[in-house]
Amino acid sequence: MARKKLSLLTDLEIDVMNVVWRYGQATVRQIVDALEEQRPLAYTTVQTVLTILTQKGFVKYTAQGRAYVYHPVIEPEGVRRDTVTAVVDKLFAGSPRSLYLHLIETDTLTATEADELRQLLDRKAHRIDDV
Repeated sequence: MARKKLSLLTDLEIDVMNVVWRYGQATVRQIVDALEEQRPLAYTTVQTVLTILTQKGFVKYTAQGRAYVYHPVIEPEGVRRDTVTAVVDKLFAGSPRSLYLHLIETDTLTATEADELRQLLDRKAHRIDDV
């Protein structure tokens, strides 16, 4: 049986995609500059990552003079959805409920976040009751 990949993008690919999403389009130089403080990278490293992202279908590029300008093909929400689905499948045996319980039972949930979660669940329950 083939193993499923846990993550669709590596950490570095996510960092690069976040810059492309934030700018709407970006050159290799713009991405290198944007990541400089957070994660200093060589120009060629970013270029290689963008080649991989192009092959994976996450970005496309157009030539502008001597530079390539990269544009996102996939929106961040789609990547989030697919990544969370992969995590649920791989780490929680396909059970979103197990993921929810895990998140709620961890000590990292603040009182404010717990209140927000209650409000979201109440709104969701009301929408279900109205149907």
